[in-house]
Amino acid sequence: AAMFAPPPRDLAPGACGQSGYAAMPPGAPPLRASGFGPSPMLGGAVGSHEEAERRCRAVLAQLPPMEGSVKYRRAWSIEEALEQHQCLMKQHELQSSIGHNHVMVRKLQAEFARLASVEAAASVRQALDATARATAGGAAGGSAAEALTAAIAHAEESARKLRRALHLCATEELRAAEKARRMEEEIEKSNREMVVLREAIDDVAQGGGPDVAGMQHPDGTAVGSSASAQGERKYFYCSDCKVGGHGQRFCLYLLQRPNWRVYPSEKWFEDKNGQTSHCPLGRFGVDFADETYFSRIAMHIKGRIWLEDKRKLAEFVGDLMPLTFVIKDQQWVGPPPPPEAPGAPPMPWFVKETDRNWGTSVTCCARPEECLGLSRPNATYVVQKHIADPLLYYNGEKCHIKFYTLLIGCADGVTWKLYTYKDGYLSISPKAWSPEDLSKETQVTIIRTKRINDWPHWDDVYPKCKAGVQEVIRRAAAEGKLQGRNKIQFEIISADYIVTANKDVFLLEFNTGPVLKDADDSPDVHDAGMVNGAMHIVEPFEGGNEDLWDFVFECKGVPPAEHAAPDALDDC
Repeated sequence: AAMFAPPPRDLAPGACGQSGYAAMPPGAPPLRASGFGPSPMLGGAVGSHEEAERRCRAVLAQLPPMEGSVKYRRAWSIEEALEQHQCLMKQHELQSSIGHNHVMVRKLQAEFARLASVEAAASVRQALDATARATAGGAAGGSAAEALTAAIAHAEESARKLRRALHLCATEELRAAEKARRMEEEIEKSNREMVVLREAIDDVAQGGGPDVAGMQHPDGTAVGSSASAQGERKYFYCSDCKVGGHGQRFCLYLLQRPNWRVYPSEKWFEDKNGQTSHCPLGRFGVDFADETYFSRIAMHIKGRIWLEDKRKLAEFVGDLMPLTFVIKDQQWVGPPPPPEAPGAPPMPWFVKETDRNWGTSVTCCARPEECLGLSRPNATYVVQKHIADPLLYYNGEKCHIKFYTLLIGCADGVTWKLYTYKDGYLSISPKAWSPEDLSKETQVTIIRTKRINDWPHWDDVYPKCKAGVQEVIRRAAAEGKLQGRNKIQFEIISADYIVTANKDVFLLEFNTGPVLKDADDSPDVHDAGMVNGAMHIVEPFEGGNEDLWDFVFECKGVPPAEHAAPDALDDC
């Protein structure tokens, strides 16, 4: 406050941004070249223009920059919205103060430059008078002419510095104003969000939300008694209950539709381990949430464990996979792999924990006899031998296919629909493949390296991958491994396939939480079309499309048990 007091002479309104500074008042005493007087902002008396400029630069260097790091982000709860609004307001207050201080220093610089210009002009007048007197007296006037030349040069330099100081001051004012405008825009976004959240709460509380199968309204009324039953709803609602996975991502894609809104979440309960679960505010049902019990659309397939767990997968589709063996608690389950014949060509063996993905638990060895030594107590593994004669990439690198599927369980609890995506990814090793090289870099391909659509073998391999996934889903549904619900359920699942040189395909595993990239995070290569297309298939809307999703087939499964466990208690 007191530190940033204005200079002794007030600037005219708009001085930095318009034509200049206020003129000296009539009758004002002439300015002295010996000093500028005291300046609280610069720490006391200033002896010269150079000293003033040096102190201004020092003050500017010590001021914090006008850089606010807090920007509006979508809030999923009332607490998040209020906290964000408070942070944005504090940031605006702080950054506005910083911007004001920057402008004040620039105004001081401009004022000192103006005073220096006035003194330089006075020096020119004095030199002109001295030259005129010398000429009138008949003297040679050489020294007076030299003094006049020096005074004019000094005045020109002072004028240049004044113009520069005025330009810097105007620029600083514009920067501060633009920064304030941007911060106010962020605050306005937060204000609008809180209004929309309030409207969503009121609408759902008054019966404008969905009727979610399997739950009652918080007031005890039966499902089906609200306006949604007559199709009169104006908005649809989604909640992020912080379960994880792709729940928030799917919410964001649904919110791109004009008639979808966020419904806030809140703390539901805390278990004995201190883990907090969340639910839609007031425990109302919504159209989509990652907490299945409260959601009209379930984002987890019931029975997904039979696809995700590698041991369970091998139990019913082992013929579609490389020959698979099982280790549990450092013991073989069932027959162990037979010893290899003497002189057999080397080929890697893979030991994989059954419930982990992303290659985090995959180890390699050269012989089946070494596999037990790579296992840990109280853990379960599948053991597979590398396929013979794999199809390699252009420079001899190992590669495998990331093949995306959309599995939908209909609300009748019996019907299953399968789609596969016509594009995908290749995961390519950074090193040329060799059966003797057991390093992870050579044998374990994890990261999506490139799109698969320009791979010359894709047209031949795609139908085989599609047929393989179709057979997996057919068996899983027929055997009751996939369990129906009384609501629609879906999941985007990736299947890892490896291909032989003669273009046979082998299923390695499924990932029920596959890598998905959004356009905001990965502008060049992303999955926005795939996700939007899947969401349109699950929840159609006008203007949507299925993108590259390819309908494979529809089948019937086993009807769900009459007294099945509630969704919130059994999601796998």
